[in-house]
Amino acid sequence: MSRTRMTLTAVLLGCAVALGCGGGKKSGSGPSLDAQYRKVMAEPDLAARASQLLALADKQSKAGDLLGMEQSLNSAADAAKNLDDTKGKALTLNRVAEALGRTGRMAESKNLLREVSNAADQITEPEIKVTVLTQMAYTYGKYLNSQDIGTSYLKNCEAIAAGIPRPEGRIDALLEVAVAYHSLAAGDQATTLFEQSLDAARALEDVRKRADTVANAAAALSKMNLADESQATFQEAEKLAGEIPDAMSRAYALIHLSDKRRASGRRADAQKTLKLAEAAADKVTDSSMRGPLLETIDRSRR
Repeated sequence: MSRTRMTLTAVLLGCAVALGCGGGKKSGSGPSLDAQYRKVMAEPDLAARASQLLALADKQSKAGDLLGMEQSLNSAADAAKNLDDTKGKALTLNRVAEALGRTGRMAESKNLLREVSNAADQITEPEIKVTVLTQMAYTYGKYLNSQDIGTSYLKNCEAIAAGIPRPEGRIDALLEVAVAYHSLAAGDQATTLFEQSLDAARALEDVRKRADTVANAAAALSKMNLADESQATFQEAEKLAGEIPDAMSRAYALIHLSDKRRASGRRADAQKTLKLAEAAADKVTDSSMRGPLLETIDRSRR
């Protein structure tokens, strides 16, 4: 065999290994990334398709398939743009815009964020609007070199959150804004807003709402990478939940606390909290209420 033919054979074999037998880069031992893309594109639910395409784009990035990643992100953007539900559209476009910004496609990310802003104008629920705008602010400040734009959106979010009539809803929205300030390295704003929110949570008259909202504050501290403060606030929330006189309400407060602890990476504490919830559930005498409560505890344990 000639040297040229041997070289060509080696190159072709190398290409076959890189592409996989079915064409397209392989993802572990499963179907190729190309095959996964085709499967996802057949998903009729546009929100699910966009979400799956974003997950696939991440796989493609890690596999070095940059063209495939670009294709998945473009398709995710198309799916998000065609969503009929305004809230779903805004939230999904935000996720795609963040992914585009993270991969350096800044102009395209900004274009999507303009569409997010237009969709946000049509959202009537202030809690949802705050979530949409805080996500926009994060992308602007974190990936688009637009810290001033990001913080201006967060100032707007503060004003929107302040108008939420339900005290616990207002506090949760302001906690979300505080976490966003922290993510953009606006430490002073984050600290001030968080402390105001936690004080308001502690002042809630309803003990169940107080326990739930303090647990939410502890989870916010975890997102801000303040582990010791988060742990102390979680313990405060557990004490508050234990003081709820009604057994069923106490159990549900403990389930909420457990979910927040788990989401913050404190799985052992979350499991211990569920045991406290079970103990409270045992004191619920109405079996028609105790049954669904125990099922909720079981779901939280999984």
